Amino acid sequence: MRRAAQRLAQQLLRAAAAADGAAAPAAAQAARSTQPWRQAAAARRTFAAHASQTRGPVSYMSLGMTVGTGAGLLWWYNHEKDQKMEDIGRDGKSSVVVGQAVIGGPFDLIDHTGKRFTDKDLLGQFALLYFGFTWCPDVCPEELEKIAAATDLTEKLTGVQVVPVFLSVDPQRDGVEQVRDYVKEFHPRMIGLTGSYEQVGAAAKAYRVYFSKTQDSEDDYLVDHSIITYLVNPDGKFVTFYGKNFTKEEMARNISDHIKRWQQAHPDWQQKQK
Repeated sequence: MRRAAQRLAQQLLRAAAAADGAAAPAAAQAARSTQPWRQAAAARRTFAAHASQTRGPVSYMSLGMTVGTGAGLLWWYNHEKDQKMEDIGRDGKSSVVVGQAVIGGPFDLIDHTGKRFTDKDLLGQFALLYFGFTWCPDVCPEELEKIAAATDLTEKLTGVQVVPVFLSVDPQRDGVEQVRDYVKEFHPRMIGLTGSYEQVGAAAKAYRVYFSKTQDSEDDYLVDHSIITYLVNPDGKFVTFYGKNFTKEEMARNISDHIKRWQQAHPDWQQKQK
């Protein structure tokens, strides 16, 4: 079903290009003028603005019906995928973990400064881990902006600085420099991590993260992946997770509750100083 939806999406793009060939160069120019994760949105805006002024060989009605059908199929596929994730936490909310959760574990990656970075480097701190990729057109930027805001809100509520961490699931394109330029767009303390396919795969497996590259082309593709943020405590243990529907305020309050409980149970704990 996913491949069929992808093929249909590609056909829609070709039909749109045939309707207005001049829009594609303009969209490409807009895409090149900004950060990778903003390219898709810029291209869509440019195409929409230009197409509204012209007419091509494809009628608006037929094109609209085609787009509507394709959108319905894509929605159904994404709904089914999201439903599986929501079985873990209803409505995308974090769940109460009872007993020892089989989530999390050691990882060995490269940070955005080019240095080796392992799970041990997060010990002594609360951290928020998010798996994504820098060429993600919308979901990853939205989630990382939410994580950054929740990080600052948590500090205001508790005085504790949570460490936001971005882990790439696209090692083919997300090198050290790409990740460095990406994370600095969101938060000054955000750590960006990448590595070989084997390293990234091991980290994703430890946190039960699903990811799969689409087969559009060798270099032009998206990465389908889980949309979950993980909270890790100063012992490096998984605490809970937050789904896409969790707001920054809800996330900050929940993180703050976990920090306060940790402080009560560990009165001698002091945040690791960088």
